[in-house]
Amino acid sequence: MKMKKIAAWADKFGDLLQLVSLLAIGLLGLALLYFMGAELWEILQLGAQAHALTNYYDLLEGIVTFFLFFEFIAMVVNILHNGGHVSVNFLLGLGITALIRGLLAYHAKPLDALLIALAVLALVGSTILLTRFLHENEDD
Repeated sequence: MKMKKIAAWADKFGDLLQLVSLLAIGLLGLALLYFMGAELWEILQLGAQAHALTNYYDLLEGIVTFFLFFEFIAMVVNILHNGGHVSVNFLLGLGITALIRGLLAYHAKPLDALLIALAVLALVGSTILLTRFLHENEDD
């Protein structure tokens, strides 16, 4: 009898923690939307002054930051749609796009670019293996 009360209390407490977690993730999403909007405004201002822009790296940095916010918002939406869970495939895809974005923006040292490309290759291989073995297990 006492164990059932403890188990019921633990379930209610777990539900409360999950609700608080989802609310916090929702607030994080709203904050990210604000910062993404501010970054977009800055990109538009830099784009309007493109004729006077001598350093295009500022514009490129703004675009990379905008897409970084966009990816985080996509992750928040995915978490909220799945009740607080994120699939490994989604995270691997985020890692691949983040590394490719970094590879496009950062190319000062050739060895670093090679290492980033190898990391992308490893993540793509992981995605292929995960998809192949996950689909094989679903058929059983």
